[in-house]
Amino acid sequence: MSRYWAASLLLLIAVSSRLWLPTAWTDTEFYPAVPWPGISIAFASSVAFVLIPLILIGMTIVFLGGDRPYLRRTGWLLIAISLALGFLTDQHRLQPWAYQSFLYACFFVLLPSRLTPNAFRVLTISIYFYSSLGKFDYQFLHTVGQDFLCTATSVLPIDLDQWPSQTRLYAAALFPLSEFTLACLLLIPKTRWWGGCLAIVMHAGLIIILSPLGMNHSLGVLAWNAVLAGQAYWLFIRPATLVTMDAPAKVPPNPSPRPFQIRIWIAVAIILLAVLLPLTERRDRHDSAAWHWDHWLSWALYSPHNSRVLVEIHHSAIENLPEAARGSVLPDSNHDSWHEFDFGSLSLSARRVPVLPQARYQLQLATAIARGQGWTHQVRAVVQSSSHRFDGTRREVWMPRLGLSP
Repeated sequence: MSRYWAASLLLLIAVSSRLWLPTAWTDTEFYPAVPWPGISIAFASSVAFVLIPLILIGMTIVFLGGDRPYLRRTGWLLIAISLALGFLTDQHRLQPWAYQSFLYACFFVLLPSRLTPNAFRVLTISIYFYSSLGKFDYQFLHTVGQDFLCTATSVLPIDLDQWPSQTRLYAAALFPLSEFTLACLLLIPKTRWWGGCLAIVMHAGLIIILSPLGMNHSLGVLAWNAVLAGQAYWLFIRPATLVTMDAPAKVPPNPSPRPFQIRIWIAVAIILLAVLLPLTERRDRHDSAAWHWDHWLSWALYSPHNSRVLVEIHHSAIENLPEAARGSVLPDSNHDSWHEFDFGSLSLSARRVPVLPQARYQLQLATAIARGQGWTHQVRAVVQSSSHRFDGTRREVWMPRLGLSP
């Protein structure tokens, strides 16, 4: 499992390399890194040059470590530190698969090999549970769920236009219902084999729906689904358990139990936080100042209820944009000289990954672009909270002069 996930992480970073490389190397300086507050842009730029080399060194140690637990832990520790540096210096790197890999790296470092499969199972079940919970939602059932339904039935002799709207909503609800059923099957030891099979079928179906033959999502999304399908085999289907006891020869003659217990408790704390923090995800719906966990870190996947920022740019500033960014400027739909600046399209074209679905990040990104272009009144924005689960409504805050915002 250690080698499998190291290889998977290598694949995921390879298909999203523009996210991890310096912007100067990819000619995307118009799409700036957004570090966490308190971290300088200069430091963030410097870190971008060493991230991939550090991760590759860590992976090499993992692969060469063989059955030597100390080497494996050293390699995963280096990977965990590298990913943490990546997250701190650019929030866009908080892709769900990267966050999952960071948690796995922590488990590889802290837990003995006989306990890591259980930690992975707990986290994986929580991913499916929260992902399904986020889709039992007005926004998903009326938007992305309908897109999934149309794509999934496009090869069948079915005319969805003839279906009543209520029937289409019930049909779209089958997607989160299947995912919730999967989480329940994986939770019960006697049904885990069936849950693992269902997981592989579900991810194979998603790959087809999200592929260029369907909704044409990014390569990283397809790769992550393939990785999760393989993980379902390793964790839930493979007849032989993943327990591989540490070789006795590698254990110190008189190991101190206290450091070992501390590592176990740290790992338990990480698991509890990863499982419980997603419960706070929608607190911004009621109070924009309320602390809440990020949407992707709460496994709100393919769910459009996330907070967001709608950015509009005045037509007088469009000609100053780099050519690569102009394709993300939408037509003036209401003829008021303001054009929507589509961050989703910009992220896919510049970095080949979806934009982070978080109002905090998108506002900071818009402000960084506005200040980098020297705009003062040529860009404005509307900050929207998470949507209401039952009616899709959002709280909105208008920002008429984004370039001068704090």
